[in-house]
Amino acid sequence: MDAASDILAGLLFAGLGLAALFIGRTYPVGSSLDMGPGYLPRIVAGALVITGLVLTLRGMRQRPFRLPGLPLRATGWIAAAILLFAWLVERTGLFVACLTCILVAALGDPQTRWREVPLVAVVFAGFCALLFGYLLKLPIRVWPL
Repeated sequence: MDAASDILAGLLFAGLGLAALFIGRTYPVGSSLDMGPGYLPRIVAGALVITGLVLTLRGMRQRPFRLPGLPLRATGWIAAAILLFAWLVERTGLFVACLTCILVAALGDPQTRWREVPLVAVVFAGFCALLFGYLLKLPIRVWPL
């Protein structure tokens, strides 16, 4: 891994570990002979924090140290697709919301092959409708009508 990846992964691990320690702070830990519900989560969270710190320090010692840029086009279109899905799913049903989400998210990649995207979108939206609407019987409207 390069330095930037090590630093970002280390900060992510340490942050998740600290969040887990904070969330589990009220769970009784107990002892090694009589473990409480907070015993193992605290050990795993502590290991995450330590691993994250080691990765971060290792990344900071490598050369060259430079954080990568954020791909704004992809980030913007994918965020828009997620928000559009959330807004459409109750209004138009799962199938149309999935279809629209995939088509909008595809705008984020300049190398999108537009001949394939509609087919992938229809197949994936149909799969979601079949799985969530009919097989799992989730209380969600599948079709616009």
